[in-house]
Amino acid sequence: MMSLEEVTAQETAPVQDPPAPNAIQASGLGRRFGKTWVVRSLDLEVPEGSVTALLGRNGIGKSTTIQMLLGLLPPSEGTVQILGQDPARLGPKLFQDVGYVSEKRELLEDQKVAGLAKIVAEIYGKRYDTDRFEELRKRFELSPSARCKTLSKGQRARLLLALAIAARPRLLVLDEPTSGLDVVVRDDFLSGIAEFASEEGQAVLLSTHMIEDVGRICDRGLIMRAGRPALSGEIEDLRASVQRYLVRLTGVVAPGVRIPLPQGAVILERDPRALTIVSSGAPEHLEAALDQALPLAGIERQPASLKEAFTCLSAAAREEEA
Repeated sequence: MMSLEEVTAQETAPVQDPPAPNAIQASGLGRRFGKTWVVRSLDLEVPEGSVTALLGRNGIGKSTTIQMLLGLLPPSEGTVQILGQDPARLGPKLFQDVGYVSEKRELLEDQKVAGLAKIVAEIYGKRYDTDRFEELRKRFELSPSARCKTLSKGQRARLLLALAIAARPRLLVLDEPTSGLDVVVRDDFLSGIAEFASEEGQAVLLSTHMIEDVGRICDRGLIMRAGRPALSGEIEDLRASVQRYLVRLTGVVAPGVRIPLPQGAVILERDPRALTIVSSGAPEHLEAALDQALPLAGIERQPASLKEAFTCLSAAAREEEA
């Protein structure tokens, strides 16, 4: 039997909302080509209502990961669920609820913008929002009579986004969507994504190496790293896990001299009498290593920017520790 205090505490305790279900859930995901593993042992979650950035340096396997998530490429290991279902079993039916814009930005080249929109509308039927497409088409300055083969890179990206959003998917997956776009086009594109994500229950997975975009619209991030487990969390938490160190020296350190640093530390700038370092490790470990290796005049610790944090957190494992 509970005491009066326990009953009172239970009745007055705030009711916490259950965590949002995951639009994407992957566990132990991997893919190899021949004997070479491109992706290995990747765990990934994209909660409903989130805008999650899939981050990593070029060649780390982001596009391969997205293809596995969408059932376009069978994984060599691991499991995937999209909106609670196996994408491999769903096949093309998956794209009734998932919008996808690939980095290749393929279109039916001989179709006009209006004609392509009509084809997509026929595929999706009543769920296709013609008014929404027309609103985005006008805002993105896409002529309905323009043929797809004449569209610029930016126009192609905006058309694909407009078509994907008009289909009213529950999940929007974008593979390097702003790569190669000028500033104005990127702003339009990101605004469209933000509007989509603001609708209740929608989820976005955005693969990119454009860190400026991440800071503007993403609330969560997953960083893929060569030879090391991926990191995931809230964007601000990832940024706050890294600090910048301005290191002043009393003497001159020649450019060719190797400076031993603990795992998790990366040199951003190096002058004969000063260093700029970012590190995700314990401050005392880094400072002790610097004190042993260099003639220190002083160390100033500062918060790292999101770009600096990405540089630090995405660094590959060192060979001696891999």
